[in-house]
Parts: sequence; structure tokens; C-alpha cells
Amino acid sequence: MNLALLVASMLAAVVQSTPQISATIKQIVTDIYASFSAIVASGVTTGVNPTTVLTALASVVAALKADPNLPADKLALISAIDNAILAALAADKVAQQGVDPSQLKPIEPLP
Repeated sequence: MNLALLVASMLAAVVQSTPQISATIKQIVTDIYASFSAIVASGVTTGVNPTTVLTALASVVAALKADPNLPADKLALISAIDNAILAALAADKVAQQGVDPSQLKPIEPLP
């Protein structure tokens, strides 16, 4: 879950620092991040599926990537976050099947 929280945090920071992104999208990302942060801080570990959070974030990222008004540098950050989301989703899928240490690979750092 901490990986999903990290990705949500990064996306929230990029979205909030980009004036070209609509207030509606900013609010959606902020709400997802705040809700997930509250769940993690509460200590609840059952019933919270990181895939659900990552899928919601992936939907927002897809919308952002389609926005022609975003500056290239912000779009590059959003694309890097998209890659992190995809890697986290893949890692979560593997983790749900059981951990095989021989299959673990590091996630590439963001630029």
C-alpha cells in the first residue's frame, strides 16, 4: 500500500503545481490522495486494495495525458508517474499471487 500512497502523493504534487490543469481534476486527485492517506494512517490493512487506488489514479493520468494544454515538462512527469502506476499495478498483481523473490525487480526511478 505504501507504493500506491507514494504514487498518489507524486501525482498530487505534480497536478497541484500545474496551473493548466483544471480545478476539477486537481480536486479529484486531491480527494483520492487524501482518502487513501487517511486509510493508510488509520492502520486498516484489510479491505483496502492498492489496485483500486492505482486504477483510479491511472484513469486521472490518462485524462491528463490527453490534455493538449499541458506543458511538455509536466507531461513528461505525468508520463513517468503513469509508468510508476503501471509498474505498481504489475507488482501488486504478482504480490496477490504470492511473493517469488526471484521475480522481484526494482522499479525505475522517476526522472
